[in-house]
Amino acid sequence: MKNLLSLLLVFMILFFSSAKLLDGYTSSDKKAIKSDDTYTSDQKGSASFTFVGVGDNLIHQALWGRQEEAGQEFNFDSYYELTNKYTQAADLAFINSETLCAGEEFGLSHYPVFNGPTQILDAVNKAGFDWLALSSNHTLDMGPEGVIYELNWLKEKYPHITVTGSHVSEEAANTCQIIDVNGIKVGVLGYTYGLNGYSLPEDKPWLIDLIDEDKIKADLEKLSKESDVQIVSMHWGTEYNTGVDDAQYDLAKKLNEWGAEVIIGTHPHVIETAEIIHGADQDTLCYYSLGNFLSAQDAAARMIGGMASFTLNYNFDEKKTTFTDVKFIPTITYLNPSFTEFRTTTIHEYTDDMNANQYVTSLGDPCSRAYVIEYVQEVVGNPEGIEVVLN
Repeated sequence: MKNLLSLLLVFMILFFSSAKLLDGYTSSDKKAIKSDDTYTSDQKGSASFTFVGVGDNLIHQALWGRQEEAGQEFNFDSYYELTNKYTQAADLAFINSETLCAGEEFGLSHYPVFNGPTQILDAVNKAGFDWLALSSNHTLDMGPEGVIYELNWLKEKYPHITVTGSHVSEEAANTCQIIDVNGIKVGVLGYTYGLNGYSLPEDKPWLIDLIDEDKIKADLEKLSKESDVQIVSMHWGTEYNTGVDDAQYDLAKKLNEWGAEVIIGTHPHVIETAEIIHGADQDTLCYYSLGNFLSAQDAAARMIGGMASFTLNYNFDEKKTTFTDVKFIPTITYLNPSFTEFRTTTIHEYTDDMNANQYVTSLGDPCSRAYVIEYVQEVVGNPEGIEVVLN
């Protein structure tokens, strides 16, 4: 009897420990788990993972205003439902949090100083995103308190979502962010070019990671000692400019030299091209700008974004990364003129019937399927090694 009780006690300890580890996960969550352990890889052979990344989650008032006016409880799950099959299926899914979502405690607000409902983050989690970049020119819109509030809120409710670019403490800022994906240690970083004129507080210079070449180089050198591959989110470029700036090209080449295998670019609110940079030590897959993923902007070009999609293969013996099935998939934001229906889509789901009831079409700037295809062809072109999906 005593032995039976001992076995029962052990079972209960294991059960509740597992439950605590998985607390906050939904059925759509993947196995990528944040790791703060010191990197000591004993892996042999090779492994791979699938990656999906999207652009700016830009939360205008139109996205939540009608629900607020109707006195509804905020829920934004439907906004992402057409793209969930891509983001939920990926081993690692990325989204750029263009605007803060610190919730009603800080007062919901619109351009030029943004703050969205926390329920947006609920929907982001349900959509299956594992990695959220919180380093944009709008991150400091609600002050340091807003940033720290959102970080703590995410850590408490969705600890499995890795957040880069902002930090709750100096210790957190100095801790490498590593995600274990199918046995591959994936180090992640995020930076922004600026903060719309706001300055980092003197007592919290570590709060948000700004683009500084010396810092980025040092961060990548440190991260590479603890991870197999490194992926960097860069908030850079010029707003509404589909051409890649010289500064972007130059920094992308340096990121390749410093050890980044993948660069995910955001900020311009329009798409830019992608390329595979062939360096002396490694290749770097760079998506210069994925444009908007969700927004209520008022031009057809700003309704079009990009979905980065690829399989990353890592050879542990040779410590070498290769890419297969690399794609640039156009995304389109659909919103009706009354701002009562929003959807993120890919080119696969988007129809001319949706265009006929598009907000921008009602303004005289049609966003037809043919327009999307022509626009993406013109901007992205036909980069070597990357399939630009148009059907």
